[in-house]
Amino acid sequence: MSRIVWHRRDLRLFDNELYHNAKKIYSVFVFDPSDYSLRSTGISDGNGGQLQSVKHGPHFSSRLISAVHSLRGNLQSLGGDLIIRIGNPVDIIPKLVQELNIEEVAWSEVPGYYEYEQSNALKKVLVLDFQRRCKLFTTCSLTLVHPDDLPTNVHVWNRLARPNEKKKRNGKVGKSELSASKSSCSCSTAYPNVVNISPARFEGMPVIMGDFRRVARTTTSPRELFPYPDSDCLTKEFSNGDLGEIPSLVELMKPLLDSSEPILGCITKELIAKLVQSANAMPRSNQIEEQSLHHLRDFVRNHAANADRSLCDVSNHHSSKLSLTLALGTLSPRQVYHCVKEEQSRLEQNGHDAADIDWLISHMEMRDYFLFNHFRQGRSSYNLHPIKPVHKPDMPRKWIPLSENKENFIKWASGQTGLPMVDAGMKELVSTGYTSNRVRQNMASVLTKDLHLDWRLGAEWYQLCLEDHCVAANYGNWAYFSGVGGDPKNRHFRTTSQLLRYDRHGKYIRKWLRIVSEDAEAALRPWAFEKDWPALIIDPYTQLTCHDKERLDSTGSILPLPSD
Repeated sequence: MSRIVWHRRDLRLFDNELYHNAKKIYSVFVFDPSDYSLRSTGISDGNGGQLQSVKHGPHFSSRLISAVHSLRGNLQSLGGDLIIRIGNPVDIIPKLVQELNIEEVAWSEVPGYYEYEQSNALKKVLVLDFQRRCKLFTTCSLTLVHPDDLPTNVHVWNRLARPNEKKKRNGKVGKSELSASKSSCSCSTAYPNVVNISPARFEGMPVIMGDFRRVARTTTSPRELFPYPDSDCLTKEFSNGDLGEIPSLVELMKPLLDSSEPILGCITKELIAKLVQSANAMPRSNQIEEQSLHHLRDFVRNHAANADRSLCDVSNHHSSKLSLTLALGTLSPRQVYHCVKEEQSRLEQNGHDAADIDWLISHMEMRDYFLFNHFRQGRSSYNLHPIKPVHKPDMPRKWIPLSENKENFIKWASGQTGLPMVDAGMKELVSTGYTSNRVRQNMASVLTKDLHLDWRLGAEWYQLCLEDHCVAANYGNWAYFSGVGGDPKNRHFRTTSQLLRYDRHGKYIRKWLRIVSEDAEAALRPWAFEKDWPALIIDPYTQLTCHDKERLDSTGSILPLPSD
C-alpha cells in the first residue's frame, strides 16, 4: 500500500507510528503561509476591531527549519527523501495523492483550533469530495498516553478522578466498566483508523490537573516505542523530480517584517526586527533528532537527579531543556518516559535511589494535561474565560483593556518595567526564545495580577517569542497562572522576593541587565542603587512578601541577617 506521511509536529523517524504498516511511503512537509501571515487573535483592540499577530514567531520558525532539514537528511540516509511544499495542506496533499497514485494519507493530530479545522477539512476532501477516495490513518504522537487509552465515559472519568470520595457511594470501578469505556473509542469518529480528538471525545475529563493525572495513571501506561522505519518502505521516486526547497527564515518572516499594522496593536517594528535578528543569529544544526536523543540520555543519566529546577537561571543542566524537542516532535514524550524507566531500573539494580528522576515523568503527565485539556476546550481555549472553574475564584478578576494601559504593556513586552526579573526575562526571551519556568511565571504574574491586562496578550506575545511554543502548553499555563483555569487560585508572585529566593546573588539578573553597583542587593533592588535605572511601572513595595517588607522596614535591606 502506498502512503503519504504528512509531517506536522512529529519531525522524527524513531517512535513514529506513521512509518509502519505501509510498503511505499512518501514523506511530506508543508510550510503553510497562513502560519506566518497576520491573523486575528480574538482579542479586542478597544475600537471595534481585533488585535493581529502571527502563529509562528521567529525563534520557533528558525528551530522548525533546522528540524525539517534534519528530517530530510535522516530520510535521505535511509534511501528516502522529504517532499517540501509551500501552501495550504488541504490543497497540496490531495494534489500529491493524485500525482503519486497514493492509497492512504497518514498524519498525527496536533493541538490548536485552526489545526483541528484544517485536519477535518483534509479528511473531508480526501474521503468525500476527492475524485479518488483515499484511506486515512491518524494518530496522536505529541502526548505521553494515547487518546484511545483514556476513558470516554463521563461516569468513569468522574469516579476515577476522586476515588476516595466515590468509593462509599458507588463502589469501585470494575474492569468491565473500564474496558467498555475504552472500547467506545473506535466508534467515536466518522472515519475508521482515525483518532478522535474532538471536544466531545473528552467530555467528563477532569479540569483539575491532579485529577487528570490520577485517572491517566489508573487507566493506562504509555505504549511501547516504534522502531526506526524499514528503509525498504521509503521512496524518493517522484514523477516530476521536484522535491521542493526548504524556505529560509527571512522568507518566512517577510509578512511579519513588512506588516504595516503593529503586532498586538502596539509592538514596535524595531522590537519585531530585533526578535527576527536574534532568531537568525542563533546557531543551527541539521542533526536535531540525534542530538535530542543524546541530550535526553545524558541529562537523565548525569544531571536529572541534581537539577534545581526552581532557579531563575537554569543553565548548567538545571533544566531538561526538552520543551523545544517535544514541541517540534523531534523527540516523543514516550521516549522520555522509557528512558527514565530504563535508568531507574539500572539505579535500582545497583542499589541506588531511583526516585530523584521521577519528576521528568511527572512533567510529561502535566504536559499531557494541557494538551488534552486544549483538545477538550476546543475554540474556547482562546476565550478570556476559557473554562467553567470547579470553584469560585479566590478573588474577583478585573481586566483592563489594552487601550487603557497600552504604555505599560509596551514596557512589559520590551523589558522596560524597572522590575529586574521581568526585564531580564524579556531580554532573554527576545534574544534566545527561552526563559525558565520560574521567570515565565513571574512575568505572567506582573502582567495579569499587577497590571491587570488581558492574559491573552501575554500568551500571544510568548507565542511570538518562544522557540518552544506549543499552543496548548502556552495558553494552558497562562490561563492557569492568571486564575482563569479550572482551579482559579490567586497565584500572585512577588518578583523581588522571588529573586531573593531563586537568584539571591544576582547571577541571572547580571547576565541580562547592566548593574553597575557591586552591592549584594543591587541586583534585587537596582532602583535603590543605580542612578539611571528605568522608572518603575508599579510600586516595588508590592513585589515583596509581608515577611520581606518587615525586614526591609526594620533593617533597610531585604537580605537576611547572618543569624536569620
